[in-house]
Amino acid sequence: METIENRNNTYKLIADKLPSKRKEIYKLILQEYPCSPQEIKEKYSHLKSISRNVAMRFTELRESGYIVEHGIYINDTGHACTSYRPTTKYEKIDIVNRKYQSLVDKKSALERDWVNGGKQLSSILKEIIKKEINKIDFQIKNLEL
Repeated sequence: METIENRNNTYKLIADKLPSKRKEIYKLILQEYPCSPQEIKEKYSHLKSISRNVAMRFTELRESGYIVEHGIYINDTGHACTSYRPTTKYEKIDIVNRKYQSLVDKKSALERDWVNGGKQLSSILKEIIKKEINKIDFQIKNLEL
């Protein structure tokens, strides 16, 4: 009973921050974990909102630090499938911190290339580097704990 209460409280805290499609998949993960995208898709295929993009939602949730790999199992077709579970508060903080550091490192490398390349860089390459730096800035801004 306490586990169900904890799950529901966790969902209420996190769900408001998620886009609607991710929120729905996250809610199903909380109910079914450990689970794989294939299991969710099969079990909830009767829901109109569950589309073939379940795996994409899992990827988005994993990259945002909401879920982590729990293990690998062999499904009934003989293929290896990864199952996932929700992260703890501390795991999420660690994942977000690592993601932040990775983005900062990428941005620094691009800025070094810009400075070191100077006049040797073509205008096209400079534009690409500028776009990548802007994309990284956007990703850093959108990291949440």
